[in-house]
Amino acid sequence: MAVSRLSIVKFLELALACACVAIHYHSYNSDPDIGMLVTGTFVGYLIIFAGAAAGYMMQTVTHKRVDIFYSLVGVALYVASGAIIIDRYQNAGSSNIRDKNLAKASLAIINGALLLIDAVLTQRGG
Repeated sequence: MAVSRLSIVKFLELALACACVAIHYHSYNSDPDIGMLVTGTFVGYLIIFAGAAAGYMMQTVTHKRVDIFYSLVGVALYVASGAIIIDRYQNAGSSNIRDKNLAKASLAIINGALLLIDAVLTQRGG
């Protein structure tokens, strides 16, 4: 089984989604505006990425348009999640929870950038 640039990007997305969920578990807050968006994005895309990884391992093909759709929606959701967490915690007092939330936000924005790269590589056939 050949490893392509696109498959490396997809497994990095899965790893970052796992990291985001793990950090979110240890830094969850009960604010409904943050909790719903962030938890939905992280857990939802963890399921999507795990399914895509399983499909890759079984050598099944995902339709290009569906893959690009999930990637572009993921860009919006991950960047929005990261931005809302940064907005909430950037001026909070120095604490362990603040640091975890800012780390989680940074990983979310990085994953959004990876999803954008994923969409471009998928469009190019990469």
